[in-house]
Amino acid sequence: MINLKQIRIIFLLILISLSKNVEAEIHSLNDSSSFFSQNLDSTTSNKDGSTIVYICTGVYAEKYHSRINCTGLNNCKGSIISIDFFTAVNSNNRTPCCICYNCAGTSSGGGGGGDSNDDAVRYAALAIVVASAAVLSNDFYIYPVLSFKKPKDQFYKSYKTSTTGWAFGFRKTFQHCALEYGASNFKSSSQYSGWNGSYYTYSEDNTIWGIHMNFVHQIFYNKTADWLKFYTGPTVNLINYTDLGYGAIIGAEMKIKGRLKFDTRYELSTETNQIRAGLIFNYQKKYLWQKR
Repeated sequence: MINLKQIRIIFLLILISLSKNVEAEIHSLNDSSSFFSQNLDSTTSNKDGSTIVYICTGVYAEKYHSRINCTGLNNCKGSIISIDFFTAVNSNNRTPCCICYNCAGTSSGGGGGGDSNDDAVRYAALAIVVASAAVLSNDFYIYPVLSFKKPKDQFYKSYKTSTTGWAFGFRKTFQHCALEYGASNFKSSSQYSGWNGSYYTYSEDNTIWGIHMNFVHQIFYNKTADWLKFYTGPTVNLINYTDLGYGAIIGAEMKIKGRLKFDTRYELSTETNQIRAGLIFNYQKKYLWQKR
């Protein structure tokens, strides 16, 4: 049987793994920051009548667009700026968006044929992780989430934002405590104002993914009824595969019936500020190898 000491070791190994991924992402972010500043200069000084295109400044953006309202920009993880065509192609290695341009029969400029194999490996690894978590865990949880975290952007000021979504995952329970690990998905609608040669505003809808790990411990468990438990503990999360956050959780869980519980919590970290309320279901009291 896995004890608390082993779980702490697993928790430490996962944090080390996350730090390696974040280190790699930081290099990508530095490259992105470099080309962003170059693009900002060309945007404000471009008065020679050259063709203007639009790009997303997100780390993984690869395309240029002919119009700012192109649906290909709906999932932009950064800001949308306008630059001249030659800068987009020659300096930033952007390829045309096939929604804006007729690029049938041409290469999309991805850089090789390894993407499909890479995706297959990623999905296989994800399936292994999820299956392993399901086997080693006791509970499954799912929450609707309301987030109050404003998007970070050093060039534009957001004056309206709305973020809702879902969080889900597994829990390994111990006496008076639990280790939680899962993912979250948010739909964020924001409106920005900025300066691009002239003052303008635009709207942006983003899909945001994140992963999290929490260790919660019951408090006052000797002073509350069996059906009501309060808890608190630390949380570590990774948002959009790049932003590592840490903070704390406080909440309460209530038994509904049998193995089903209602849970509500507040989470505040360097990357999150949200309220969750949902269900926890205990799907196995004994592990598969303990059942005979």
